Amino acid sequence: MQRVVNRASFPILLLAFVAITGLKGVSSSHQVVGIWESEEKNLQIEIFEDNGQFAGKMIYFKCSSEEIMRASTDIENPDKNLTGRKLLGLKLVTKLEYKGMNVWDDGEIYDPNSGRIFDARIKLTSPNTAIVRGYWKYRWLGRSMVFNRKM
Repeated sequence: MQRVVNRASFPILLLAFVAITGLKGVSSSHQVVGIWESEEKNLQIEIFEDNGQFAGKMIYFKCSSEEIMRASTDIENPDKNLTGRKLLGLKLVTKLEYKGMNVWDDGEIYDPNSGRIFDARIKLTSPNTAIVRGYWKYRWLGRSMVFNRKM
């Protein structure tokens, strides 16, 4: 009787199985990485890995003109040394950690409209839909926004 698979080819078959079954080489924690647009289509955030955690920077916000968007600064920041920072490219989300089950938590989110920092949590409800929650101490004291994956 002839062997169908010899021992030397087993690792190759295992790799082929992983490739065919849809594991795309992206770990669960990195599913949040990408460009996300608010449901209102007035804000885009790029989420990326940042020293083992996850962060997000503002790459677009609706404004009366592109020139104004590019020139807008962080005027509401309570730290007067930071009020000159450009809003475009500003890290709004920091310190998110992947907790499993499509949840990133224990982060912070900066609201440039108020100059305040809140606790942050992101939950993917599908591969292309995320609920971003900013809250103060308790999750029920906050606000959620829906974002859709752009890229």
